[in-house]
Amino acid sequence: MNGESNSPFKFLDAYTENDRDVFFGRDDEIEELYKLLYETNLILVYGPSGTGKTSLIQCGLASKFSKTDWFDIHVRRRDDLNTSLRRELRKKMRTQIDEEETDLVQLMESLFLDFFVPITLIFDQFEELYILGSEEERKTFIQDVAALMKSDVNCRLIFVMREEYIAQLYDFEKVVTSLFEKRMRIEPMSITNVRKVITGSAEAYNITLAEGEETVNKLIEQISDRKSGMQLSYLQIYLDKLYREAS
Repeated sequence: MNGESNSPFKFLDAYTENDRDVFFGRDDEIEELYKLLYETNLILVYGPSGTGKTSLIQCGLASKFSKTDWFDIHVRRRDDLNTSLRRELRKKMRTQIDEEETDLVQLMESLFLDFFVPITLIFDQFEELYILGSEEERKTFIQDVAALMKSDVNCRLIFVMREEYIAQLYDFEKVVTSLFEKRMRIEPMSITNVRKVITGSAEAYNITLAEGEETVNKLIEQISDRKSGMQLSYLQIYLDKLYREAS
């Protein structure tokens, strides 16, 4: 592999909307998720670790919308999910609201009136609420989501999590009964699509694969697992390593 010294590969970083021209191999999943978003205002996205769930949403899904139609807010738990959610909302607000105002529906209504664009809340690595969160934190969050779902606020919610924690959502589903109605499992990427990632990236970054198809086959051989398929994070790390060595 021949190229410049500054590696273009993402290593452990997720793809963002700015990477839409170099995001390959997930066309079918992007289209399915896009259609789901017009069928419901709550989607559960889950799958094994390393399948690129975050990139699929913040790059693939985002690329389906124009900038005037896509207003996404990404929320991670940090120290407390309820605090983090409100902090992220306030960062986006144009209209100042009393800091003591913490009602989620009112905050969302105010934010919507600032931009008049549907708000998409994306709760990434949502399993952290169940791994690290307290029972009180979970209860507060679930009640807030239930109130938001019953309101007239023009918003959509996407919960992204590792599939082994889905059973923990039992109490959540009891309150928000539509939680599992629209869900999507992200499968490990097929070998065919992994080829698209490698060849598409090489073309986009003006990289020459010394032996063409044989080089692609060798790359796939090195990092694929017959049982679990291909972890996309491993692929990015491996391509980054090869690129730097070749440079």
